[in-house]
Formats: sequence, structure tokens, C-alpha cells
Amino acid sequence: MSNSKIDVLYKEYTQIRFLDINKEQFIYITHLLPSCLLVMSDGLLDNEEWVTLKQLSKILGDEFAAENMGTDEKEENLMLIYKAEIRYLLKNREMWENKFIAALKEYLAHNPSSVDFLNETLDLFAGPDAHPDEDALELYESLKKELSL
Repeated sequence: MSNSKIDVLYKEYTQIRFLDINKEQFIYITHLLPSCLLVMSDGLLDNEEWVTLKQLSKILGDEFAAENMGTDEKEENLMLIYKAEIRYLLKNREMWENKFIAALKEYLAHNPSSVDFLNETLDLFAGPDAHPDEDALELYESLKKELSL
């Protein structure tokens, strides 16, 4: 059986980044990339956008913390990993964008429950209630189409 695009990306990304996370934790990083692309659509990461990304990383840290640590310690550790990876992806989007989008598209086709999470995170930054600028709205619509959301 051949590996999925998410499997290949997980191996490549964690090796390059020397990252010690499991595949499920990595999949949530892939879910954050479209939101990272949206926040950078204007070329700037403003304070409100960064606060929202940090809140998302905390939520993910709370949910996917390792079992071998105390509750607060493990949540904090994973939250810091997610924040670091968000920063890295924002700075290195050209290197990873196409790979992440392709892997995420394939993953979503087989995991419809993830579609809601991705829609919600995209809506935070460019949905109707976010009042996005023209560039963000164009990227939002493009991502939704490309990912079949």
C-alpha cells in the first residue's frame, strides 16, 4: 500500500524540523496552514491575527498534549510547538504551501469531520463576520475551492 500525501509530508516535515510529534498532532498543523496563508494575504501579521493564531495553538495544545506529562506541562509544551510551527510556516510558506495544500486536500477527501474545523478556522480570518479585505477574500475563496470546502 502506498503512503498518503499526509504520510509523506509528515515524514519530510518532522525530519527537516527535528520535530517530535505524532501524526495526529502534525495533521492539525496542516489544518492551520490555510489560516496562516490568510493572515499573511496582506503581507502583514497584525496583533489581532497573531492573538487568534496563538489561541488556536493553545486549543490544539490542550487537545493533543502528550500523556506522559502533567496536564499543564503537556498543554504548554504542545502549545509552544504549535506556535513555533506557525511562525516557521509563516516565514517559509513558499517551501511548504503546495505540499501542505495537496496533502490536506487528499486528507479532507477521506476525513469529512475535519472539514468543519477547517471551515471554522478559515472563517475566523476571512469569513463574512471577519470583514476581510479584497486580497484575503480572494484567497479565502480560492482555498475553499481548492480544498473542496
